[in-house]
Amino acid sequence: MPISSIIKRFNELRILVIGDIMLDRYIWGRVKRISPEAPVPVLKVSGENLSLGGAANVAVNLKSLGAKVELFGIIGSDYEGEKLIDLLKQIDIDSKGIIYDLERPTTTKTRLIAESQHIARVDREETFPISNNLKKELINLFKKSVEDRIPHGIIISDYAKGTINKDLSIEIIRLANEKGISVVVDPKGKDFSKYKGANVITPNQRETEDICGFPIEDNETLKKAVDILIEATDADGVLITRGKQGISFSVKGNEVKTIPSHAKEIFDVTGAGDTVISTFTLSFLSSNSWEDSVKIANHAAGIVVSRIGTATVTQGDLLDYFGNEKYSLSSKIQSRELLSSTISRLRAKGEKLVFTNGCFDIFHIGHLKLLMEAKKLGDVLVVGINNDDSVRRLKGEGRPLISEKDRVHIIAALDCVDYIVLFKEDNPSALIEILKPDILVKGSDYTPDKVIGREFVESYGGRVCIIPIVEGISTTYLVNKIRNGI
Repeated sequence: MPISSIIKRFNELRILVIGDIMLDRYIWGRVKRISPEAPVPVLKVSGENLSLGGAANVAVNLKSLGAKVELFGIIGSDYEGEKLIDLLKQIDIDSKGIIYDLERPTTTKTRLIAESQHIARVDREETFPISNNLKKELINLFKKSVEDRIPHGIIISDYAKGTINKDLSIEIIRLANEKGISVVVDPKGKDFSKYKGANVITPNQRETEDICGFPIEDNETLKKAVDILIEATDADGVLITRGKQGISFSVKGNEVKTIPSHAKEIFDVTGAGDTVISTFTLSFLSSNSWEDSVKIANHAAGIVVSRIGTATVTQGDLLDYFGNEKYSLSSKIQSRELLSSTISRLRAKGEKLVFTNGCFDIFHIGHLKLLMEAKKLGDVLVVGINNDDSVRRLKGEGRPLISEKDRVHIIAALDCVDYIVLFKEDNPSALIEILKPDILVKGSDYTPDKVIGREFVESYGGRVCIIPIVEGISTTYLVNKIRNGI
């Protein structure tokens, strides 16, 4: 099967993810001096963003790749837990399987970043095992989801934070085996017997060396390590992520193969393992091919390590690389949460963000000139587009004439546009507050004091730019002209 066909089948799959759910906080800034109080850098903060980590990042990767996903795990009853649920809702990930634990905080990793360099990390977490009552409640929620509709696959994302104890893991795998559901495990710790019966395990090299008790130095030690892991788990196969060396894999009873890394430049390895397990799982369920699935996962890993922060990969990213230009535009179209992460990465490189928005119902020369001029003002042009319900509220029944799906693809086809995000609100103020553009652009049918988001943008040093419109041309004018048969 062509690799592009494998990737396009991701949309047909439904995956359940269970594991340690985390929140990643990134605080960005610049260091210009050393503290007089101690020999440590002083970070002058310029921005902050939150993203989903651990098992939640696995779910985000699956969603970004087009799959349907449900997430199961434990969080604290705290501010971080509330923000985590909000982030899941923003990208439409089912969170009914998440339980609040009053005895622990939401696991939160706060990273301080100067330019593109991590300078410190602060962890807020408890790692003791979850209580028997919570374990039973979590298993019951999981079973109910499986009984309601059998998923195509299950991912166990174990970060050793207390969720995946041996009893829970064995019960999940037993249930999956009964139903004929594939289980892929991202393991932690030295007791891999708790994953016995899983189809695939995906440790990294350090985890493999820890459990095997020797370093992987050559093909001989690599094969020995794979045999130990398969014997411990009775898995069908093993996939070992090895950083710059790529991914090594072996199906039970076969030779070990290694696919070299394709990462051109490594900025951040945060979440790379989550990307590998997500992409491999979808690819394998779509193709039943180990080699093709590892190739796809390996390229996905190469993308995320070249980005700052907990990053994700889209179908468009993969199809761009594997040669299907027909679908490459989809990498421009991003969810609000994914776009926030993308913009943080670009901003860390010093790139200037330009934002504009509109309905873009019946694209015309005025739209084109506005977008082309907007792009000239900075490095990255993001376009917010009202979804269909929003357009209907603003323009009345009978609008939009062009569906949101078609409108975003029309705008994505323009070379001057870098990213597109749909928004459901009547105005883009919430989106502007998330993206914090350097330049906010509107056409000259607006005066600066009427531009939504102006005060917020100017509050942090951004500016509003008004671009002259093409006189006599508007979507409303064209619609009326068509309807009147002029």
